[in-house]
Amino acid sequence: MISIDGWRVPGYETKVSCGIKLAGDDLSGFGSFALNSDDGVKPAVVSVTTKIPFLDSAELADLITMAKGTDDNGARIVRTINSDVTQAYKVRKAKFDGDVKSVEDEEVQAWIVTFKLLEKLSTAERTQQQIDGTAAENSQTQVVDGHNSVQHAFENSDGP
Repeated sequence: MISIDGWRVPGYETKVSCGIKLAGDDLSGFGSFALNSDDGVKPAVVSVTTKIPFLDSAELADLITMAKGTDDNGARIVRTINSDVTQAYKVRKAKFDGDVKSVEDEEVQAWIVTFKLLEKLSTAERTQQQIDGTAAENSQTQVVDGHNSVQHAFENSDGP
């Protein structure tokens, strides 16, 4: 089971999976050591598959409306998500990403619906925002005005 903004995703036989990518590059071509670079933890992807009965077409429409939802600036809305697996991965905020598909299954008289949610404001992103905020607070702006100082010196010089 998974809920999005407190709304339980409709259907039955719902399957929720979650994964992260631990990014890195193979550097072993530069020597005899098995080296690789660590490029951080990328945002989690939550995949959901559920079956919504044909009789519950309004719930399918609600899910599609939620997936298409945008804010005042036209950006997809970041949603609060909750399920056992997303709690384990510490994924709290996500937005719909990629395809939202519905395929008819005549045998069970239901749509098989699949969609993905991409994590937003991950732990790594929040940490980086804190680092960037601290760096901005601790930095001093340097004014470089070389052209004006040269122009001023030229105007004040005696010469032909």
